[in-house]
Amino acid sequence: MHLTPTFALAVLALPLSAQAWDFRLEVPFPQGQNLPQTLIQGTGTLIRQKSLDTGSGFTVTASHRIIRLGPVLKLEWGAEFSQWKADGQVQQGTATAGSSLKQSGLGLGLNAQFWVPFTGVAGELGVMERFQNYKLALSGAEQTKNLARPWLRVGIRYSLPLPVINPYVTASYQQPITKDKPVNINSASDIAGYLGAQGSGQEFQRMWTFGVGVAF
Repeated sequence: MHLTPTFALAVLALPLSAQAWDFRLEVPFPQGQNLPQTLIQGTGTLIRQKSLDTGSGFTVTASHRIIRLGPVLKLEWGAEFSQWKADGQVQQGTATAGSSLKQSGLGLGLNAQFWVPFTGVAGELGVMERFQNYKLALSGAEQTKNLARPWLRVGIRYSLPLPVINPYVTASYQQPITKDKPVNINSASDIAGYLGAQGSGQEFQRMWTFGVGVAF
């Protein structure tokens, strides 16, 4: 069988082209923003939101290489689908009820990988613009809204040096670059305003993630 120069070059280029794609599945542990204990003048506690810290969900990311500078630096763009949920409690007077916060949607971003040569270890720094549907259930009331927030991701990965396909494990810390503050409640009539503004008031404020992926 005679190999043409074009075919030979294509075969030699396979290991390089194989490293252009990256697929990652992460399990997040998100925490929601607290509404601190709020007081009405002369009446004591009106409402208190305990931490929304029982997090669950997933994030699926597909990335493609933009440029690679030697064995040290790799820049890629990516798209993701995410769904996060956290549970908590709200207390009004002596009554306690459940609450939940859920955000799900798509994201687009850039990610830089900084590799330590010959170790399989890389640090990561990324920015992701996330477009999510927000849903808060609080003491029988429910509020939904669409959000757009830039998030910062700082991570680390360890990759197995297998030919063509490189599986890896990863961990990261993430938080929004911008976020709104909870609504202040100064009177009983402010509760309606609080519920109406939650789509830009009480959001996920930080999370750790742990996951697995494959580059090829």
